[in-house]
Amino acid sequence: MSKREAQQAEDAYLAGVRLLDRGDLAGAETRFSNAAKLNPSRAEYLQAATLAHEHRVTSLVQQAGKARLLGHPEQSDMLLAEARRLDPENSIVTQHTNTAAPEKLFRPEIQAITPGDLDDVLPRSISSLAGPITLASADAHKSFQLHTDAQQVLRQIFSQYGIRTVFDESVEHQSLRIDLDDASYVQASSIALGMAHAFATPLDAHTVLIAKDTQENRDRFERLLQETIYIPGFTPEQMRELGTIVQNVFDLKKVGIQTNGGNLAVRAPEDTLSAINLTLADLVDGSAEVLLDISLYSVDRTRQRQIGAQLPQQLGIYNVESEAHNLVTANQSLVDQAIAQGLIPAGSNDITIALALIASGAVQSSLLANTVSFFGGGKTMSGVTTNASASFQFSLSSSDTRALDSIKLRLSDGQTGNFRSGTRYPIITSTYSTGVNLPQGALAGTTINGVSAQDLLNQASSLTVPQIQFEDLGLTLKAKPMVLKSGQVSLQIDLKIEALAGNSLNNIPILANRQYVSTLTVGDGESALMASSLSRTESAAVSGLPGISELPGFQTATADKTTETDTSELVLVFTPHIVRHRSNLSAGPRIAFEQRLPD
Repeated sequence: MSKREAQQAEDAYLAGVRLLDRGDLAGAETRFSNAAKLNPSRAEYLQAATLAHEHRVTSLVQQAGKARLLGHPEQSDMLLAEARRLDPENSIVTQHTNTAAPEKLFRPEIQAITPGDLDDVLPRSISSLAGPITLASADAHKSFQLHTDAQQVLRQIFSQYGIRTVFDESVEHQSLRIDLDDASYVQASSIALGMAHAFATPLDAHTVLIAKDTQENRDRFERLLQETIYIPGFTPEQMRELGTIVQNVFDLKKVGIQTNGGNLAVRAPEDTLSAINLTLADLVDGSAEVLLDISLYSVDRTRQRQIGAQLPQQLGIYNVESEAHNLVTANQSLVDQAIAQGLIPAGSNDITIALALIASGAVQSSLLANTVSFFGGGKTMSGVTTNASASFQFSLSSSDTRALDSIKLRLSDGQTGNFRSGTRYPIITSTYSTGVNLPQGALAGTTINGVSAQDLLNQASSLTVPQIQFEDLGLTLKAKPMVLKSGQVSLQIDLKIEALAGNSLNNIPILANRQYVSTLTVGDGESALMASSLSRTESAAVSGLPGISELPGFQTATADKTTETDTSELVLVFTPHIVRHRSNLSAGPRIAFEQRLPD
């Protein structure tokens, strides 16, 4: 690589980075790919091209989802088609692609396996296993008018289609007459074998063995094939039930079941295996799958309003002379110092001295601080106190809390999915005590390592063991989708909300729960909204003067009124997306059970 090519690769890479910053993912991918072609030795060029490609596909899927939510399904389908064209194997694109008739992945027909195929899938030590024998019969239509021995009739009919016959000694020699016009190999051989009460089993591509049709001969001559059928999405119990049904319906001697792996090993003749495969075709293809997109919104609102006047509600009366005397007596040293320094005139009464001390800040009196008025004089002078001063309230407090939780459940058709959001709360349901109760003094004088045996038993008997049961508090959601033939999705919803009620009975908490069970039918990609008011609480408190504050029109002027409203709401949005469809056939294909030999 020349320096010029290296510089061109570097320039293309830098141009891609600039386009990536501008949001041009397609242009950035093109530049990064050119840089990787010009200079393959730089791994970061190829990595950048891969990341740009992934971002481009993801962006198309996100735009498609947004277009579908806005009610533009045609635009959404175009964007998904573009994403599928860019990366058809991308799992994100596969989950969001809505294909009405996907190709069936399972082929129920039994196919012959060549030795070369066996070398690829089996160890060389067992590559001698052979598949079913397919007769190389002619495709022509023949006419027959025969009236002779049964063996001769069968030999001539099979020989006309290029098949050689070998007869078992059990085939009876009886006269047989057949008149057939323009019959195929399958038609002619089936009719002739039925009239002769015989059956044929292939020995190789051009030879069949014909024997009398009895169960003993079928067990002796019929060629048995073994096949392992994988059934996806079945539980061990369902696998056991399916194995029993297959064994009984098709009269099989033994069916091997691998419950954990979902495998069914069947050993039977070729036509029986074909019938089993055709019967289980829908199960092998797997059921439909639904991606359930659930959006959970929890809205909690609290609104508190406080309006009114808070007037004094308590009044007190005290003797001013007595309170002043108590204050002076309690601070006598300060009074003596103030008189000595000339701050307080000598001979002043207790009220004058108390006022001087309070004014100087030397002492404080909560009683005098709450005094609102005086009345009387001399020894009978009294003061009026109150517990608080008048205040006016005008306030509003509001809070709004919103919580969003996005849930995605991918479920098979008819499968139940569980979602829990909350906590596991331990509840003590019962208790019991351990120990042995013996008569008083039964172990008097008995010691163990210097400790009285009676004391040890008393300590053990005081041990209390609780029985705890855990309850799932919060939200529990069970969803079971069922895909209908119309393309819609039927959702069985079981929603339960459980919380503590706030009180208890015999020390066991009481639980408050709400449950909603319903069935919703929603189209593919459409949304169903479910709203529930979890709780709503309103409270009002009035604080004021008795009697007056209760009169209409005086609750605001003479009282303080507090109003609080608490609401809690839950909103759920269900959006099902069918990510895998069932076959359009309402039933499996018809099975020709009377067909004796493969065409």
